[in-house]
Amino acid sequence: MTGRRATAAVLAAWALLMVLVWLLGQWKRQIETRAHQLGAMPLFGSWEWHFDATLLAPAAVGALVIAALPALAARWRWRYTLLASAAAGVAFSLALAVAHSHPRTWTDLDHHYASNRHLVDDAGGFAPFLQHYTELQLAGAYPVHLQSHPPGLVLFFWGAAKLGLDGLVFQNAVIQLGVAATVAAALAIGRDVAGERLARRAAPFLVIAPASYWHSNADLIFAGVTLAAVACLILATNRTGARCAVLTAAGGLLAGAALMLSFSAALLALPVLVVAVRRRRWGVLLAGGALALAVVLAPLLWGYWWLEGLQTTRVRYYAGVAAVRGYWYFLLANLAVFALALGPATAVALTRLRDRRMWIVVGSCLAAVAVADLSGMSSAETERIWQPFMPLVLLAGCALTRPRAWLTLQLAVAVVLAAALRVQW
Repeated sequence: MTGRRATAAVLAAWALLMVLVWLLGQWKRQIETRAHQLGAMPLFGSWEWHFDATLLAPAAVGALVIAALPALAARWRWRYTLLASAAAGVAFSLALAVAHSHPRTWTDLDHHYASNRHLVDDAGGFAPFLQHYTELQLAGAYPVHLQSHPPGLVLFFWGAAKLGLDGLVFQNAVIQLGVAATVAAALAIGRDVAGERLARRAAPFLVIAPASYWHSNADLIFAGVTLAAVACLILATNRTGARCAVLTAAGGLLAGAALMLSFSAALLALPVLVVAVRRRRWGVLLAGGALALAVVLAPLLWGYWWLEGLQTTRVRYYAGVAAVRGYWYFLLANLAVFALALGPATAVALTRLRDRRMWIVVGSCLAAVAVADLSGMSSAETERIWQPFMPLVLLAGCALTRPRAWLTLQLAVAVVLAAALRVQW
């Protein structure tokens, strides 16, 4: 099969997957009487077309990035390439947020996490909050997002408020800091494992992706912390002496913090494990793992045990939305939504990627996604939940020649989503 025919076949397969999953979703809704809370099955939200001036924001920012970033990423010094890519990622995410049609776009983090910081004081403070967290989680006394996560993010906003850091501007700034961290961390990982040339070529694809439409929620904070931990540990496996020690310490502590934010952060240990084993850097694995474990074990001093929290989350999940949505349909639908968020250009890039080193990163992350899918702990909403996995897969964009044409396709899908999908995050 010629290159053009292969490309056309991949794009057709990507589109057919979207259509198939949508049709199966409509059939599922017809044969089942239970509400799946998915008005845009298999996506969360509702299909509500709107065409107004707000769509010019992502179109203009995206066009500027497409025009400038491929050339800048190829020519600038590496540190400036990192900064420019991270800044572009934030700009495009904010532009898409402007184009959102939901009134709670900017308040989602406050609604689900920051405004619940009063629960810490209501419990009597930090210690009793941790002591009774799992118990109240199991009883369903907490809002759904707290039932599904460790207490780390609520405690972060509680502590930040004590320091006078509060409000929607601060909350959304933390989200966008997470966006910047995911772009920078993914590029650093790509450069360390596969070389600077491929990382530079991948940079624009980390910015212009349909996934950016969902960059206004807490999962970008989880992604930023988790990928920063992964980046530090992978970089540590390629260094010695003081630099290795500092990176290992930072990576281990960040990994522990990521685990206290989201249970799914554990799956991104897989890329670290694969790279460390390949480089035979057992010391980084042991030291980084020990520090992460220390962070996870520390709350035991106040009565919170991470594994008990994970089991409680599983119980609450299967007693709630998972029982309604089911398993088998979303085994396929989750992957289709993941493919939509990555965009059609990434589907083509994965078939063209030949560099074995970059496949170490991309392949190990895809393996983590497969585990997440098979676990049954993701019944829809993977456009948000799987944000931590997406940047490492988007690195496959380095395989695409004529990047501006492919980036334009990615931009078009993102703008169509902004015009068609009404979602609060």
